[in-house]
Amino acid sequence: MKNSKKFIDRDFILVKSSPIHGKGVFAKKAIPKGTRIIEYMGKRILKEDLPSDREKGLTSLVYVMRLDDLTAIDGEREGNDARFFNHSCMPNCEVYFFDQIPYIYAMEDIIEGAELFFDYQLGSSSEQILSLAEKIKLHPCHCGAANCRKTLIQ
Repeated sequence: MKNSKKFIDRDFILVKSSPIHGKGVFAKKAIPKGTRIIEYMGKRILKEDLPSDREKGLTSLVYVMRLDDLTAIDGEREGNDARFFNHSCMPNCEVYFFDQIPYIYAMEDIIEGAELFFDYQLGSSSEQILSLAEKIKLHPCHCGAANCRKTLIQ
């Protein structure tokens, strides 16, 4: 018998064009606070291999989620619709990790039709301390939240 991962789709979301950026994830129906919405799936990659994978055209690095200090999940490869969640400085979802598996949960009651977001909490990829202007230039944020920090970098 083939050992396969069981995936439960509770049909909470749909992907469509986002006014924030590219594609986004939207609630197909009301989602109660605390609901596990979806697992963030993708190929597990050593972070040190990501630059060469990009050079080889294997990834754009757009859908990469940090798993730990050594490993990332590339949602572009073997991923699911979770990769289309956009960032917001005022998110309505958050990511929890259980046994090295990231799941996206509702932080609040979410109404049908609302776009779903989590805070990407990007770190700087360099050892140097970046100014706010440098962070904005590297990874600008367009979420439009009242508390927008103008960058995806923490």
